[in-house]
Formats: sequence, C-alpha cells, structure tokens
Amino acid sequence: MVNMDKNADLEKRFGAKLAYIRKSKKLSQMKLAEIVDMNFNYIGQIERGEANVTIKTMHTLANALDIELRELFDFSF
Repeated sequence: MVNMDKNADLEKRFGAKLAYIRKSKKLSQMKLAEIVDMNFNYIGQIERGEANVTIKTMHTLANALDIELRELFDFSF
C-alpha cells in the first residue's frame, strides 16, 4: 500500500519546484494562470501541494514555462 505522507510530500515538492521556476521567469501566479487558461487560485493550490495535478496539466505548465516536463521533477534546487 502507498504511504499517503510520501504522496503529499511529492505534491509539495512538485509545487515548490513549479513556484521556483515560475518566479525565476518573473511570472506572477496570475500571469501564469492567464497563459495556461487556468484559475490563479488553482496555480496557488498546486504550488502549495494542495492539488493532485494531472499529467496533461503538468505538460501544459511546462510548455507555458518553456521547460521540459522532467525539469518539474528535479527537486535538487
């Protein structure tokens, strides 16, 4: 059985990486949300690790940030 704490940790680490990359590109949550046609509150939920993001959403975010999808999973930052 999968440990739920590890899943929550993964979501938080993913969200932190998304926020890090977004800020490095000098984008607000509002601007990123506008680019990907999502609600900015949802972007905030992702960045706080409160949302379970689909692969399609991850891909959309990576494209909007002009990065490879795999970069969102490099937690060595």
